[in-house]
Amino acid sequence: MPPADESVDAIADRPLAFFNALLTEHFVLESARGITVNESSSRASLYLMTLSSSLVAFGFLASTHFALYFLAVIIPVVFILGVFTYERLVETSLEDVAALVSIQRIRRYYGTLLPGADRYFPVATERAPNEMIEIGQRGYRRGVFFTISSAIGIINSIVAGAGVALLVYQPTTSLGAAITSGVAVGVVLILLHGVYQMHRYGRQRDIINAQQ
Repeated sequence: MPPADESVDAIADRPLAFFNALLTEHFVLESARGITVNESSSRASLYLMTLSSSLVAFGFLASTHFALYFLAVIIPVVFILGVFTYERLVETSLEDVAALVSIQRIRRYYGTLLPGADRYFPVATERAPNEMIEIGQRGYRRGVFFTISSAIGIINSIVAGAGVALLVYQPTTSLGAAITSGVAVGVVLILLHGVYQMHRYGRQRDIINAQQ
């Protein structure tokens, strides 16, 4: 038996070995995609559960003089957790896209094994990068606001806006100024989340194009 370092040179049927390696890689990539989806769901659920629990706790304290102190502590905590959650959700979505691109590359190879085999391994063209098959819809920029990460980012922006509104209302007791400040901060943060996500997707697209 050849040593492990020399086993590649001893392979008798290299095409078959390559095909088996492709099958293994395909399976590993599919598993990686499943892991990213599960992690995204877990992280989003953790954030939403923390937020909902905080709101329930605030409901019990709303009629006491501890309510404002509670909000002063919990809003920054929830916001920071939301920022970390959003960042990781963007990362997992990019990991999912990268895995899918590699899977599509393997599927294109499957389509060349026999004449006409490509019709059994369709690859979407000029569509959203995370589409496996054609669904009749082109990619569009506003779609960035309909991902799981964007949903968490929008909710977290609203939390930050509420915190700013309370911060402005305490010294001024002006409801109009508090609402205006809160809405402005919330809208700005939502747009920043969208711009950041589009920037990350753009960098990912450049990497993918460079690999083609």
